[in-house]
Amino acid sequence: MSTTSSPIPVLRGRAGTTLQAQDDVLVLSRRRKEKRIPLQAVRRVGAEGRALAVELTAPAGTTPVTYKVRGVSEVAATAFADAVTALLPEERAADGTALVTDSAPAGSDDDWYTRAFRLTAWVTGLVAVGVAVPLGIVESVSRAVAFSVFTPIAVGIVAFGVAALSMQYREWTYPRYGITVEAVRRGPRDYAYTDLQGVVRGAYISGSAPTIKVAYHPRNPADPVHAKSWIAKAAGTLVFLAIIAVGLAFLALTISMAVDGFQRA
Repeated sequence: MSTTSSPIPVLRGRAGTTLQAQDDVLVLSRRRKEKRIPLQAVRRVGAEGRALAVELTAPAGTTPVTYKVRGVSEVAATAFADAVTALLPEERAADGTALVTDSAPAGSDDDWYTRAFRLTAWVTGLVAVGVAVPLGIVESVSRAVAFSVFTPIAVGIVAFGVAALSMQYREWTYPRYGITVEAVRRGPRDYAYTDLQGVVRGAYISGSAPTIKVAYHPRNPADPVHAKSWIAKAAGTLVFLAIIAVGLAFLALTISMAVDGFQRA
């Protein structure tokens, strides 16, 4: 059954997190994941300042699961909580977690990005410290401090460029191999589109045009990209390749500085 846009405000929190009501379901969307929470699974919806909490029903004697969206408008959170509370059915499930579904598989891109970020941070930190300590002992403390500071910066620049290129890859491939639909502007950085299953979804995309084209992968309709012109995509790709080149050059400079320091010792 198709859903329609809800008059209940769409909450936008930190890191692009959104929470919206679609018929009898609350949709909690993050970067590449989307949880669908039926109202039958909800025990309480409450505004807590600039946060909104959705508490699920739970069997007696157990701790209920609570989803929170932080960094939202206090006014919007209060309006959302009041409106959804009025819609909660009298008869609800004993265990709300059993009714919550996730549109993304367990091994989603978000999990991969998180693991890659943590691994990169740990390896960079260990290498920086592992090289800086002996460098400071055999050569100079100032050179060691410079290496320990500049190396993470260089790696960060490269990592940013690589992450941005992954977005560019999606912008190139989704319009060609995925599904492209029209999205209607609902507000600042807020577009709405309907997927092939008739579900109205939000797209966190900047722009002022009343309608834009968005594309998504059939296996993950909650993760759209703006279907840009090939000129815009090519320009973005070149910019991020240049950023990676700058980061690699900076990294090469820090490595040569460390090598030179050990050779001088």
